[in-house]
Amino acid sequence: MSRLELAGLSLTVLADDVETELVHEISLSVAAGETLCIVGESGSGKTVTAMSIIRLLEFVAPVRTTGGILLERTDIPTLTAEEMRAFRTGRIGMVFQEALDSLNPSQRIGKQLLEAYSPRDMIPGALRTMKGQQAAMAKATSLLREVGLPDTERIMALYPHQLSGGMQQRIMIALALMSDPILLLADEPTTALDVTTQAEILELFRRLQREHNMSCVFITHDMGVAAEISDRIAVMYGGRLVEVGTTRDILTKPRHHYTRALLECVPQLGVRRTSGLASIPGAVPSPRDELLGCRYAPRCPAATEVCTTAPPTLAATLGDTTFACFNPATRPLDLTIAVGETDAPALVATDRPTLTVSGITKVFGNGRRTPNLDHLRKRAVVAVRDVSLHIAPGEFFGLVGESGSGKTTLGRMIAALEHPSAGTISVGDHEHTSKGVTGDSREFRRSIQLIFQDPQSSLDPRHTVARIIGEPLRELTNLRGAELDTRVASLIDEVGLPAATKNKLPSQLSGGQRQRVAIARAIGPEPRLIVADEPTSALDVSVQGQVINILLELRRERDLSFLFITHNLSLVLSVADRVGVMCKGELVEVGHPTDIVTNSTHPYTRQLLAANPDLLAYQTTNP
Repeated sequence: MSRLELAGLSLTVLADDVETELVHEISLSVAAGETLCIVGESGSGKTVTAMSIIRLLEFVAPVRTTGGILLERTDIPTLTAEEMRAFRTGRIGMVFQEALDSLNPSQRIGKQLLEAYSPRDMIPGALRTMKGQQAAMAKATSLLREVGLPDTERIMALYPHQLSGGMQQRIMIALALMSDPILLLADEPTTALDVTTQAEILELFRRLQREHNMSCVFITHDMGVAAEISDRIAVMYGGRLVEVGTTRDILTKPRHHYTRALLECVPQLGVRRTSGLASIPGAVPSPRDELLGCRYAPRCPAATEVCTTAPPTLAATLGDTTFACFNPATRPLDLTIAVGETDAPALVATDRPTLTVSGITKVFGNGRRTPNLDHLRKRAVVAVRDVSLHIAPGEFFGLVGESGSGKTTLGRMIAALEHPSAGTISVGDHEHTSKGVTGDSREFRRSIQLIFQDPQSSLDPRHTVARIIGEPLRELTNLRGAELDTRVASLIDEVGLPAATKNKLPSQLSGGQRQRVAIARAIGPEPRLIVADEPTSALDVSVQGQVINILLELRRERDLSFLFITHNLSLVLSVADRVGVMCKGELVEVGHPTDIVTNSTHPYTRQLLAANPDLLAYQTTNP
């Protein structure tokens, strides 16, 4: 029997005096103890569907809901706001995507946990009594241990910013469980986490669900994550369901071409794609776009005339799978097929690498007493320890490791945003030591450019795209006036953006488009080396493929060298010429991707490989 049931759910929002349907006739069910993963690209309607269940969207904009949302036979849309607040208590828990944004920065963790304690049988005002406070404290302590945070007294005394990303996400899970919910909604809870932390969080979800017999709706754009945690998968596109089935059937025998495309976009361990990753051309249509037929038809290679004139319904079935497609796929899905050549082109031997890093060490803090605050002592932290590496002209060097391993600190030192405590960094005729950069600093800045992790925060929200891309050109080159405008237009075209993008603000662009703007800004001064710090960590797999393909094409056309920093091991092993693995500030292994996969020498590398979601392994064990 279903615990949660969506029956023809449609949701319409009123904005700017225009009604826009965000999701259309969604019908799903989740049994007790079952995990349903909703997958799809950004803009597919995944989060809107989850927010409809808990009725949070009505706090953002006027909404109209049709169809039923039944949780234990209670029709949620019919409840008043006051009834809904009471109904959520002890029934629905929510884990949001950005834990740090969801936690109160001004309150200690303990206080936030105690405030979330409200079991269904609790008498109003009981939390203000000594007995109620003791029960809440016991519950918080128990849950912190359950989510893998044993030092409960210390954790509850901390503020959110004093915790790592993985610890923040564990706190969010504990908060969601404080009232013993029967339904847990999780919206991209592992996005931007490194693979080992992600594996721990997914295992935590599985264990807690078994122990508490919860129903779970897990939202993700990563099919690898869905393979790890789900019992069934629902694929959404353009606000519609396109395929629903068991995890085994969806991952091994997908019928809808969109499902297949999502799977093909996921990089696989041991499959080299050095000429480019698989990606889906185009973008998810806006909810305001009126399309007569299938909303995926403009991007579908199997679309026929009927696909553009009539919308398919989720009626066709094959085994346990239901799909909405006029021309379902029949050929077996083979994730081992590489795009283009099977290996990277050989690098030209050179006596002078683009980048040489020799014995670099970075220490934060000096361990001395401060002159005015003698009672405080700075703690010396060795972020990077004695790292040496080189990158050849035109080489794509991948640097992987967990959060806190020193990857970003090393990248910032290479780009001279931080000075090393010891060692030397050489780029062309320039050397960077603890005393700074030798030679012409303007020329050095031209030779190295950065692409940051989050384009939303690294692009000035007040400036147009044209001004953002043109700023480093004005500072580092002699281009002015018409020449500058022509160069900006050329860069916008080179990264695959429409010409009209130049007049838009970053807020008017999608995540993938913003990252393309960041790439255009980086390549504008014609650098020799680009340091890319997690540039695809929060992007959909299809957009990730588009961005990586742009970088690979730029490398071939401009003989650019890349230091690509990431925690996505499958991605970097697919496209990099060489891969370096960092652990606790040290470079513990460097090698060709094939050697890393088949013959890694360091136990930490093998640990990363084991924690990486592997669709190929899933297909092998679930034929």
